[in-house]
Amino acid sequence: MTRLLAVETSGSVCSAAVSVDGALLSSIEILKANVHDAMLSRCVRDALEHAGATINDIDIVALSSGPGSFTGLRIGASFVKGLCFNDSPKFLPVPTLTSLMYASKEVATLGSMKWITAIVASHRDLYYVANCAIDDDMFNPTVELLTAEDVSVRILPETLVVGPAAPLFAPAPISGLTRLSARFVSYAAWYLLNANCPFYEAATFVPDYGQEFTPL
Repeated sequence: MTRLLAVETSGSVCSAAVSVDGALLSSIEILKANVHDAMLSRCVRDALEHAGATINDIDIVALSSGPGSFTGLRIGASFVKGLCFNDSPKFLPVPTLTSLMYASKEVATLGSMKWITAIVASHRDLYYVANCAIDDDMFNPTVELLTAEDVSVRILPETLVVGPAAPLFAPAPISGLTRLSARFVSYAAWYLLNANCPFYEAATFVPDYGQEFTPL
């Protein structure tokens, strides 16, 4: 039996989830911006408690690794480095847009879509965008940083648009797929583990910030 703790801090949602052998046991989400620093440890504690587990029971920690909010990614990475000290538990970073795509695959298939486009807002009117065919087994596309105008022309017909910025580019996005969640990170992590993706050394991990941070 393998127990996995998933953490999401790359956007406005602060979230933690616990799963065992691919089955979700608990999920905690706080849908309030700028609370990650204060609330992440509580999210993790509550997710573990509702799953009937402690951190000592966890075998793997999966983290939404970006791109996304610079501050959120930094908080998540710092927290997980503390949890995975000396590589116990093992550490698995999960690209943020990849987690959105895995979470969206079933809906895209049921809707006879051919593509999934995941969009996360950056700053200064730019967006992180990834596009992938739904029959792609790994959902590891190239992430581009685009203007709103460029995003619109990248969305192909028969495409399911997901992610926090989806409402800006799709007339009727699926509401459950327009926010980030540790549930999505957990779901994607099990796919990656089944594909024998390697673990990372938490101590040297650097999130995918997407672009160099410059103070406004």
